[in-house]
Amino acid sequence: MRGNVLLSICVFAVAASAVGASRDEAYWARVNAAAREQASEPVRAGVPGERPFWNAHSKAFIHPPAFDFKEVDGFKEYRFSLTTNKEKVATWTSAKPWSPVPAAVWDALAPGYYSLQVDGCGGRAFYRAAVFHGPYPAGAPDCRASARRVYAAVYRMPHVQMWKTSDGPPQGYDLYCYPAKILSSMIRALCRHAKYAPEDAEGALAVARKMADWLLAHSQGAQAPLAFFPPTYWGDRRDVAVKYSGQNMLGYPAHAANAYFDLAEATGDVKYREAALAIMRTYARLQGEDGTWPLKVRESDGAPVRSNRLVPDRYLLGAFDRAFAATGDGSFAAARDRAFAYVQNGPLKTWNWDGQFEDMDPAPPYKNLQKGVAVDTALRLFELGRTAEAKEIVDWCEDQFVVWSDPVHVMDWKNWKTPTALEQYDYYTPIDASMGDMIGAFAATYRATGDELYLEKARALADSLTRRQRDDGTIPTYFDSRRGSDWVNCMVYVADRLEFLAVADRCRSSCATSRPKPARPERSRAGGCP
Repeated sequence: MRGNVLLSICVFAVAASAVGASRDEAYWARVNAAAREQASEPVRAGVPGERPFWNAHSKAFIHPPAFDFKEVDGFKEYRFSLTTNKEKVATWTSAKPWSPVPAAVWDALAPGYYSLQVDGCGGRAFYRAAVFHGPYPAGAPDCRASARRVYAAVYRMPHVQMWKTSDGPPQGYDLYCYPAKILSSMIRALCRHAKYAPEDAEGALAVARKMADWLLAHSQGAQAPLAFFPPTYWGDRRDVAVKYSGQNMLGYPAHAANAYFDLAEATGDVKYREAALAIMRTYARLQGEDGTWPLKVRESDGAPVRSNRLVPDRYLLGAFDRAFAATGDGSFAAARDRAFAYVQNGPLKTWNWDGQFEDMDPAPPYKNLQKGVAVDTALRLFELGRTAEAKEIVDWCEDQFVVWSDPVHVMDWKNWKTPTALEQYDYYTPIDASMGDMIGAFAATYRATGDELYLEKARALADSLTRRQRDDGTIPTYFDSRRGSDWVNCMVYVADRLEFLAVADRCRSSCATSRPKPARPERSRAGGCP
């Protein structure tokens, strides 16, 4: 079936090339028209009593927003006024004060700050963000090669090489204070480097083993409330690790489980497979009746630190997938399904895609939204064939977190390297891993729908990343002028997403030298590259 889908898309691409659909000005005019049309439609607009208004703390919008203005008794019509720099831009009326900004009004707005007033109901300021408009500057021609350069760079890092003679996290890298997150990503990168560069395999896997063994030695004991869970925080290299010492954020042990699975596959050592399974058994034992877990707990007694609940992500659901595949034990699949049911009954309905980061305090609902777990949910929905739901998530993530140009004026915005993507409301700044999220989301949407507008969006962000890949193969974490330690986990994730894009891109490059006309938003084709 999937082969037939690939064939049909290839035939479509060849047919398109026959009528002159090349990547010339006419092609980009069609792509940009499709992007503009798509951006004129609301995405996940709130409706009282039906869909929550998630955007009380939102800063910027690519799609026309709808705000939670309350109806007034006796009002049959509401007058809207839109101004910028105290000059009136547009006025209109609607039967409901919470109606979205009309498409024609929205489409005419240039990027910038606006104030919306609804007579009798109040007002709201926001930033009208820029719409995708290609072409963007080209980057490296081979995403897969760029990814492999990252894995090689991780192996060559001095503080990674020092593991050959060190029994613990060497000096020179402060982010070892987040061991479950950082070491797990390094182990996975080293396993991939060993696969792609056989000449380094022995050394890379030796270092990966030492990292894994250190994690195992510093994990909770078999009789502890969090049996076999590795530490989220360690040492005093950052104040945050000291502040939260003794707490465990329950998303990160799954990172270690995936790393152990990778290392077991790379080395054949069943010790690491068993370590991964031990972690997943603890997850299954601790799973709440609602299908999830507390976001953060005390290691001493397993008691929750806050009321926030964990939103299961790709690492946790994926680790359950792998545990089930490794053992055939249906309890792992059942726990996974309960966890995903929590997502479907929770944020997929409430749209509270809670920002959950180890260096940020948990926030009240809607205060600190992020797109990472939302993207993970979309990818799983695509796999389940629930394309419309997944695409809505992807469009919302773009709406709130992608910056194609004309940055919103916060933080170091004058130095933002666009196009880019932002991390979370409380850290609304461009990060490489956020770009990786959206590369994967756009590539997955293309694979599911065949709409090449999404492939162009993925490529634009990938090009932005690879243009700035350093000579040593590393990719900077911050896409502005700030300096600081690179988060290795972020660049490893980006490399994985570049590889994912390379698979989606394969159909385009192998079927034809040109691209077909992008699908109109309401007419996206089924199918896509395998």
